[in-house]
Amino acid sequence: WGEKYNGRGSSMKYTDKWAERLEDDGWTKWGDKWDESFDDNGHGVKQGETWWQGAHGEHWNRTWGERHNGSGWIHKYGKSSSGEHWDTHVQQETWYEKYPHYGFEHCYENSEQLRQVQKPKRTEL
Repeated sequence: WGEKYNGRGSSMKYTDKWAERLEDDGWTKWGDKWDESFDDNGHGVKQGETWWQGAHGEHWNRTWGERHNGSGWIHKYGKSSSGEHWDTHVQQETWYEKYPHYGFEHCYENSEQLRQVQKPKRTEL
C-alpha cells in the first residue's frame, strides 16, 4: 500500500493484495485492490476490485467506484461477474484523509520493540 500527500489537502492512497491457498485438490486465489485520489478541493475518485479464482477455473469479481465533486452528492457505481450492477447518486458528504495521520512518531509510541533500539554511538572523523 502507499500514501502521498501534498500538504495542501490533496492525497492519493492505494493498496493491492492477493493470496493463494492449497485446498483439497487445487489452488484457490483471491485479490483485493483499491485506490483513491483527491485534489486540494476535495474532488476525486475512489475505486476498487475484489476477485476470486477457484481450483477448477471458477471465478468471480466485483468492480466499484465513487466520484466526489463537492456537491454533497456522491456518484456510486459498480458491477460483478454474478450479475450485480448499480449506478446511483447518494446524498453524502465526502470523507478522505487530507493529511498524513500516522507517521513515525505514532509508530514509535506504539512499538515497544522500536523504543528498545539503541542509538548508535557517533564517532568523530
